[in-house]
Amino acid sequence: MTLHRSGRWLELRSRDGALQSRIDVDAPHRLALKNLEYMLGALLFIPPPRRVLMLGTGAGSLLHHLRHHLDIELTAVDVDAELIERLIDHGVLPAAEPGLSYVYADAAHFVAQCDARYDLVLVDLFSGAHSPRWLLDKPMLARLGGLLDARGALAFNLLIASESDFRRFYRDLRLVFERRTLCLPVAGFDNTIALAFATTPESRNLESQREHARALGASLGIDMTAVLGAIYNTNPVGGGVL
Repeated sequence: MTLHRSGRWLELRSRDGALQSRIDVDAPHRLALKNLEYMLGALLFIPPPRRVLMLGTGAGSLLHHLRHHLDIELTAVDVDAELIERLIDHGVLPAAEPGLSYVYADAAHFVAQCDARYDLVLVDLFSGAHSPRWLLDKPMLARLGGLLDARGALAFNLLIASESDFRRFYRDLRLVFERRTLCLPVAGFDNTIALAFATTPESRNLESQREHARALGASLGIDMTAVLGAIYNTNPVGGGVL
């Protein structure tokens, strides 16, 4: 991974130049990429989270945003200890403190060994310009599901080049989570967001969901009504969550 600074923007890119993450160093709590807003679409369907696990830290925009807007205990897992320490030393990432811990480990190994439970698990991992193959395997999806608390949610930020590979991944995700899933492409990006829920979310009609999205968006500084609209435009009503 390499860091690139351009004005107020700091970008994290893979060796082949693919954009992995971006942060506005002048306002780090403002989400710098639309795909991160879509990942937080999970919050439309669960109670406010208290314990959050982040697999893949990136440049830190999502970490800052969550801690700015929510009262949470956040664990951030990243294999690149040198990069994270460099970002901390330069003030881009906050240092570990009560409510924030960093774990320098391979995410697959961490998930295999973890016995904690979380309200929200955010998966933002890449191998070069693609999501790692191990992440897409059915046993790993089941293991990730085992990290969720009773009303928890799992959010993936995915880059899967093959349509058949994505269909296989999403089929397995729906099997593991008994159809309690959603997916949505991100307009203008190659990313696809997938959401999965430990239990069926509270039933709401469309108007009450819109009201909830407006209130949540106001508290998070995100247009959550647009995220909700993207969810409805992509997922069939009666197909599992909606």
